[in-house]
Amino acid sequence: MDDQANDAIETVRTIFISDQHLGFRFSRAEACLNFLRSYRSERLYLVGDFLDGWRLKNHWHWPPVYNELVDHILGMIGSGTQVFYTPGNHDDFLRRPHPAVNGVEVADEFIHELLDGSRLLITHGDLFDSVEKKHHRLSRFGSTVYDGVTRVNFFTNKMMTTVGLREFNYCFAAKRLSKRIVGAVGGFESTLTQHARHRQCRGVVCGHIHRPTLKQSKKDSFIYCNTGDWVENRSAVIETLTGDLVLKNHGQDMASITINGKADADAIASASAVKEPAAV
Repeated sequence: MDDQANDAIETVRTIFISDQHLGFRFSRAEACLNFLRSYRSERLYLVGDFLDGWRLKNHWHWPPVYNELVDHILGMIGSGTQVFYTPGNHDDFLRRPHPAVNGVEVADEFIHELLDGSRLLITHGDLFDSVEKKHHRLSRFGSTVYDGVTRVNFFTNKMMTTVGLREFNYCFAAKRLSKRIVGAVGGFESTLTQHARHRQCRGVVCGHIHRPTLKQSKKDSFIYCNTGDWVENRSAVIETLTGDLVLKNHGQDMASITINGKADADAIASASAVKEPAAV
C-alpha cells in the first residue's frame, strides 16, 4: 500500500458492526469491506449475524468478495486487532462448541470498557427479542417474507436511482410492521437496556433489528446503540481515539456521543493498554 493510501486510513479504538448476513444475495459485503479498509482499529466487534446460516443452509451463496472480507478481517488480526464475535439468530450455530479461530473470541456477551472507564454491554440482541424467543417459527416465516421484500426493494430502488429519485427502504417498514403485530417493538430496547443496567453498564451495543441508532438518555446518560446492518443500510459505530462514539451510515456521520469530554494525550497514548473485554 502506498503512502497516500496509508494517509487515508483513520486509526480508531474500536469498530462495532453487525448483520452483514454473508450468504444472503443482497448483503453489501463489498461496501463493508471498503468501510473496514478505511480504518485501523485496536478492536473489532462483530455483533452477530455476520454469517447467515439460515440462507446458506437453504441455498449456498458465497461470491469471491466474501472471501476478501473474511481475509481482510484475518489480516486485521495479524496486524494486532482484537476481534470479538457475538453470535446472533442467523449464526447461532456458533453458540455450540466449534473449532477456535486464532484471534477471534466468541461469546453471547462482552463488556467493553470505554476510554473513560465506563462499560458497554455488547450483544446481538436476539436473546432479548420476544418474537425470536416465543415465536421462532413466525420469525423464520418473517425471514422468508423479508427475502422477497428485499428483492423487490433492490430492483425498485435501482430503477428509482436511475431516474434520479430517492431510495425508499421497504424492508425496514415491513419488518417494523411485522413486529408491531406481535407487540415487540418497544420491548426489545427496554429489555436490553434493563439487562445492561443489571450488568452495571453505562450502555448497550446491539444489532438484530437493522435500525441504526445512537442515543443517550437525558435522565442518566445511558447509551443505547444499534449498529444497524449491511443489507438495508451501510452502518457501523466507531469509537474514536478521543473516546467519542460515532454512528456512520452510507459513509456519513449520523450521530455522535462525546464520552466525558475529550481525552488527554496520555489517555490516547495508553488506549491500547486498556484491558481486554470480558466475556459474560
